[in-house]
Amino acid sequence: MNKKIITVKEFAEMYGFGMNYAYQLVNAKDFPMIKTGRKINILVDKVDAWLEMNIGSKF
Repeated sequence: MNKKIITVKEFAEMYGFGMNYAYQLVNAKDFPMIKTGRKINILVDKVDAWLEMNIGSKF
């Protein structure tokens, strides 16, 4: 997938997370996302770095 922005559903499927956990992560401090109205847009190229920075954190 070469999209720069994905939805929470696509994020959950891509990383193997359940939807509830995906929303927990998306709402965590400094998660790479932009809200446009009620829609959450996740910046794909920033997610791996954010996950690596938060290894060992609980959400």
